[in-house]
Amino acid sequence: MKKSVTLSVLLISILSFGQLKYPETKKELVSDTYFGTKIEDSYRWLEDIKNPKVLEWFKIQENFTNNELSKIPNQNKIVQELKDLDKVVSVKYAPEALEGGRYFFKKRLPEESVIKFYYKEGKNGKEILLFDPQNYIPGKVMDYKVSVSDDGKRVIFNLSEVGSELGDVKVMDVATGKFLPDTIPHSIGNFADGSSTEIIYSEAKSYDTHDPEVWLNSNTKLHVTGTDNAKDLLLASSKKYPELNILPAEYPDFYTFKNSPYIFLGKSTVENYRDLYFAPASEMNNERIKWKPFCSKADEIWDFFVQGNDVYLLTTKGNSKFRLIKTSLSKPDFSNAKEIASGDKDWKISSVTQSKDYLVYFKTKNELVVEPYYCNLKTGQTTKISTPLKGNVEAAALSKNSNEITLINLGWNMPLNFYTYDIDKKEFSKGPFNMNINFPNLENIVFEDIEVPSHDGAMVPLSIMYDKTKLKKDGSNIAFMQGYGAYGSSSTPYFSTRYLPLLNRGVVMAFAHIRGGGEKGQDWYLAGKKETKPNTWKDFNACAEYLIKNKYSSSDKFGISGASAGGILIGRAITERPDLYKVAIPKVGCLNALRMEFSPNGPANIPEFGTVNDETEFKALWEMDAFHHIKKGTKYPAQLITTGFNDSRVESYIPAKFAAKMQADNGSNNPVLLYVDYKAGHFGGSTVDEQFVQVAKEYSFLLWQCGDKDFQMK
Repeated sequence: MKKSVTLSVLLISILSFGQLKYPETKKELVSDTYFGTKIEDSYRWLEDIKNPKVLEWFKIQENFTNNELSKIPNQNKIVQELKDLDKVVSVKYAPEALEGGRYFFKKRLPEESVIKFYYKEGKNGKEILLFDPQNYIPGKVMDYKVSVSDDGKRVIFNLSEVGSELGDVKVMDVATGKFLPDTIPHSIGNFADGSSTEIIYSEAKSYDTHDPEVWLNSNTKLHVTGTDNAKDLLLASSKKYPELNILPAEYPDFYTFKNSPYIFLGKSTVENYRDLYFAPASEMNNERIKWKPFCSKADEIWDFFVQGNDVYLLTTKGNSKFRLIKTSLSKPDFSNAKEIASGDKDWKISSVTQSKDYLVYFKTKNELVVEPYYCNLKTGQTTKISTPLKGNVEAAALSKNSNEITLINLGWNMPLNFYTYDIDKKEFSKGPFNMNINFPNLENIVFEDIEVPSHDGAMVPLSIMYDKTKLKKDGSNIAFMQGYGAYGSSSTPYFSTRYLPLLNRGVVMAFAHIRGGGEKGQDWYLAGKKETKPNTWKDFNACAEYLIKNKYSSSDKFGISGASAGGILIGRAITERPDLYKVAIPKVGCLNALRMEFSPNGPANIPEFGTVNDETEFKALWEMDAFHHIKKGTKYPAQLITTGFNDSRVESYIPAKFAAKMQADNGSNNPVLLYVDYKAGHFGGSTVDEQFVQVAKEYSFLLWQCGDKDFQMK
């Protein structure tokens, strides 16, 4: 149903709005026809990301943007404020694991610009540095994710240079702090459950994250430390098990359980519903495993937890707010499974983790109010965790070998902190990762959690945060609203010191819990997916209208931002209602949805957004494509469009194309700038200092355009 015609039309123009002259951008018209609909694209040539002319265009845009942003005064003041606030907390912790009596954690001191990896023996042991991401390779900073063996003697590091997004699997001996000779290239791995020598890993084609096929038809393998990689056992692939119909974009995930006689294989994409097979663990090292179907996507299984012959399932089958059920692996029967817990009209089950003898989970109301529980795996009894803490309390198990769990205390105006709860003893304590936090002016920061009607009457949760001494309620406050609305992910209450430079200036911060997210359960998610995706930005615009109508702000002082899939939200919010906003900051955003599936991360995202090869889904993709909804001559808000040049999730040419077309077609004098970070992938700066500079650029752009007197160009 598709045909392409390329017309080489070179149109070189320098557009001038006010005093701003954009760099030259040529146009080469390409047209595609899908199901009788002709789609024209004059910026397709930018997708050839390795072409020297494309690289030159990016450099020119980068220089232009940096030059314009440099004219905004007081950016250094925001950077200094962020640094000063960072020093308020004397040490920052992030617990990772509790294995073999050892606590493993990330830690950063105020004078440090990266978070380092440590361990200690017991709660009161000496903290020992295992990995410094700034000193591993001279002159480079590394990203890392870890997997700790359950005896606590070894740690897998998934290492990649910051911004590259794909690297190697390495193994460290904890006692010596040295890496073993084993290196598994361009892969991601973790220890097999119960082992410190067996590594299960997913292997990419190469390190080239710009290659559209880098993760297609990936292999899952088993490596034993101390052996040649060439001898690694192929556990699963589309080629090895053609009868399982593993699609090129599906990752064959392999699961082992030391306390169970079963293994599992999953076919994974971004789809929330699991597609799983299982087999006796005794077959793991066989040349071929006799896999049996366990569940399909029709069973709506979101997660599973294995204990011996029992399996616990988190499912939305029959309940949009989730059910936690139990069945036997000897004879799985979902329809007659025992129900352990379930959501109701107001509350949903939001997360489940597994400790030694318990499932730890929490229930939420719109994901804004949180209550933690645990279920005894032997008796099936569920118990609410009681603590003296104010605000929300989430719970997480650091190990399946211990019943000590970590409690996470947080809220909109409550900085995140960690506590410990021993389920066996029902004992609450500060634990080893509690932090001393006392931010200035926090007593004046307040929030409102309300619901506002959307275009169709649906009530959309909206969180509003502000300094109560600075809110005038006459429309004069600057507002900055954020949202996401994809994958069933929720925007939960979270305080960040990075909000304070805005809050302290009287900016109203808002968080819209729009459809496409999971705040109200599975139905809320499905009401903002594919064909129903317009609800996502219509909900967002309804929240903006409420804030403007009720004088929290006004349209000429209103900024919005969203990242990644949130780029669909921001792009379509401003192309549908440009009159509502003064500033838009789409960060590494999906702004050209029709072209997403042709990027490296695109095929895996087809279950979430759709494919142009299906007529219904093509129409949905076209509707959510902000690039194709830009109308020449329309007056659009000021925009700071960001991209990480090594982004493997949203290829940098996607926001670049949107910026190029917006620069050409925007009918207003508002600036449209493309910010290119050549050190970054999908997640921004490599060090805290670089992140502060990035935040300062975004905030100063917002404050400049919304009229803050301290940020006006002279």
